[in-house]
Amino acid sequence: MLTPRNVSDALDKYYISLRFHARGGQGGVTASNLCVEAFNGYGVSQPQFGAERMGSPTESYVKLSRNVELVRSNEQVYSPHFVSVLDPSLMYEFNVTAGIPRGGWLIVNTTMNQLEIQDLIKRKDLNIATIDAIRIALDILGRNITNTIILGALIRVSHLFTLEELSDAIMRRFKENIAGKNIKAVEQAVEETCIYEVGIDVDFSAYTKIPWQQVKPELPGYKDLDMAGVWYCDMDENIIKVGSDQVNTGSWGEWEILWDQEICTDCGQCWFICPDFAIIREKGEDGMWHMAGIDTYHCKSCQNCLNICPVNAIGKKLKQAPGSCAVPEENGGE
Repeated sequence: MLTPRNVSDALDKYYISLRFHARGGQGGVTASNLCVEAFNGYGVSQPQFGAERMGSPTESYVKLSRNVELVRSNEQVYSPHFVSVLDPSLMYEFNVTAGIPRGGWLIVNTTMNQLEIQDLIKRKDLNIATIDAIRIALDILGRNITNTIILGALIRVSHLFTLEELSDAIMRRFKENIAGKNIKAVEQAVEETCIYEVGIDVDFSAYTKIPWQQVKPELPGYKDLDMAGVWYCDMDENIIKVGSDQVNTGSWGEWEILWDQEICTDCGQCWFICPDFAIIREKGEDGMWHMAGIDTYHCKSCQNCLNICPVNAIGKKLKQAPGSCAVPEENGGE
């Protein structure tokens, strides 16, 4: 079991590293920044993502130590001692436990229990902490933003900084009214975090680096793609294999977008505004394209189509993500 004493000793000799898995817009990078701001010592945080957009998977890294020489480099964290997962659906798409040494901590925003998580991640040598962050976020913040709440769970298990130190960092980062709500959410998270220990202490001196490897073969090259097409459809709007058929962007959003065929006038405005080409069209006997439904595998529920529909033929309902506590509660357009 981690104690403030052995964590303090580790911070004097080594650096302790953290990794945050989130989706664009959930505040994973802000969570990593707040770790450094709350820590009484030296630290560095660094995000990793390409062209970030709302709902896309992101990672951010933190290194903390009382020895400034150990945190002078900016690089990916390969052996995180603490990994926080802000969105439970990411566990189904990525190996969120990659590089965690035996006895490390996996902190997850989920309602799943320890056994369900162990079956999913295929590891039984990690300590696990869970927090129903979505419920707390919706109750206190009114939005599904779980970054500060996951830091409350981190306080409970890591002893890297105190609730008071994190609260001060939040007050410096946000406006007073927003900061107050976030601090209240953190306090509730500290109280409600569920801890499952496996009886293995993490070795803070152990660091491993993933060997360099080439990208997987058989990826489509430029000659395989229609240069005038979009990234996952050809000119006939068919999904390109090895492309978007393997990228489930539909798991990113909170809402299931609904289409009412009886109300729809087939104006096509939703198709033009959709940033992910998730509006399904089919050619009719008249040779024209007609609205046919929603591609839920790729729709990330930005709601542009709902807002632009002139006849309210598009609505939404809250969907339940794997391991989430979300409950369907809303339907229909305005």
